[in-house]
Amino acid sequence: MISKLPAVKTLSERAFEELRSAILEGKIPPGTRLVERTLAEDMGISRTPVHDALTGLVKELLVKKLPNKGFVVSRIEKKEIIQLYSLRLHLEILALQWALSNLTSDLLRKLKNNVSRMEQCALKEDIKCIVRANFEFHQMILAAADSQILTSFIEQVQANARLFRIRSVSSPNRIQMVIEEHRKLISALEKKDEEGAVNCIKSHLDNALNAILATFDSDETG
Repeated sequence: MISKLPAVKTLSERAFEELRSAILEGKIPPGTRLVERTLAEDMGISRTPVHDALTGLVKELLVKKLPNKGFVVSRIEKKEIIQLYSLRLHLEILALQWALSNLTSDLLRKLKNNVSRMEQCALKEDIKCIVRANFEFHQMILAAADSQILTSFIEQVQANARLFRIRSVSSPNRIQMVIEEHRKLISALEKKDEEGAVNCIKSHLDNALNAILATFDSDETG
């Protein structure tokens, strides 16, 4: 018999969410060693839920468990980022092409509303809101592609990209560029211009990659 789900989140779940947010927002930088005892003391809980949370973060690739060092926030190399975005580009072009045959006026309306919401987020300088809106924009197109197999592949790529997604939109002028790139993509979709839409997504992801790499260059020279 299936057991009832807990009504409230466990300490492990709460610790996982707290640490995950801190890593994604850059509050805990890549390469930082995560000491269970210290984290448990800071959170006012025992070490067991902290250990469970760190194990969960390892599965999301946000944390690595290294011999003789314990848990460390993942550090992704430039080569891996370039490879990841190359893979993402191929997958998102495929999603875009498949979505075109399922394009509806309702989807176009939702995409336009998403861009409007991102503009409001930008006015408030709410990075979390911008990242979420950007993610949802791409998810709507992916949903229209109507392929669970393609969705599973793209979700894995997106999971690996979480660690530096905020880096992209945090670079100077990038947010306004993203908004304009999304507008151009919507325009191409409205015209059912497959070549134009593919060029838009290529430009969008190339610019995102360059923005991320620029932040790495800044870190190295700073």
